[in-house]
Amino acid sequence: FKYAREIAQTRDEVQVLNASLEHRVKDRTADLIAARDKAEVLLAEVNHRVANSLAMVSALVRLQSNGIKDQVAKDALNETQRRIDAISAVHKSLHSSGDARFVDLDQYLSGLLSNVGTSMRNEGHGASLRYNLEPLKLKPDSSVNLGVIVTEWVTNAFKYAYPDRTGEVRVHLKRLSEGRAELVVEDDGVGRGPEGAPKGSGLGTRIVNAMARTIGAEVEYIARHPGTVARLAFPSPDKIG
Repeated sequence: FKYAREIAQTRDEVQVLNASLEHRVKDRTADLIAARDKAEVLLAEVNHRVANSLAMVSALVRLQSNGIKDQVAKDALNETQRRIDAISAVHKSLHSSGDARFVDLDQYLSGLLSNVGTSMRNEGHGASLRYNLEPLKLKPDSSVNLGVIVTEWVTNAFKYAYPDRTGEVRVHLKRLSEGRAELVVEDDGVGRGPEGAPKGSGLGTRIVNAMARTIGAEVEYIARHPGTVARLAFPSPDKIG
C-alpha cells in the first residue's frame, strides 16, 4: 500500500509538472508569435517609409531635370531617376507582398519594365517593349541588383538600338538547370558598335558590371546580326544571397 501511494503521488506530481510545462510552452509560443508579428509589421513599415522616401528623391530629381535645358544633363538626371525608381519598386513590392524575406521577381520586374517603357516613350523613343517572365523569388538585395541591371539594358536598347526606325525590345526571365537562372534583354537594332564599345558615358556598363559581381552573376553580350543580346546568368533563388 505504501508503495502504491508513493507511485500515485509521483504520478500526480508528474501530471502537475506536465501541466505547468504545457502552460509555459503555450505562453512562450504566444510571445514568439506576437514578437514575430510585431517584427513583420515594423519591417513592412520600414519598407513603406523607404519606398516613400525614395519616391520623394525621384520626384526631386525629376523636378531638377525639368528645370534644365542642357540635354546631356537632362538625360543624366533621367537615368538617375530610373535607377532610384528601380530600388524604390523593391521596397514597394516588399510592403505589399506580406513576406519581407523575398521579392516576387516576375511581378517586380513587370511593374518596373512597364514604368521604364512609359518613361522612354515619353522622352520620344519609339521602340515597343515586350517581356516574358517566369515566376521566381529572390532576396531583396539581389532583386535590387537585377532591377537596376534590367533598367540599364532596356534604357540603352530604347536609346541606341533603333536610331532611325522603330523596333522591339524583348526581356526574358527564366530558370535554367543546375541551380541557375538567366535574364536576357534583346533587340533587332544596329548592335553595340565596333568591338562592343559602350555608347554614351559608359557609366551604365560600369553599374551593370558592379551589380553583377555583387550577386556572382556572369554578363555576356552577343551580336545577333541584326541586334544585340545582353545576358545575365545568375545563381538560382535558393543559392543567391
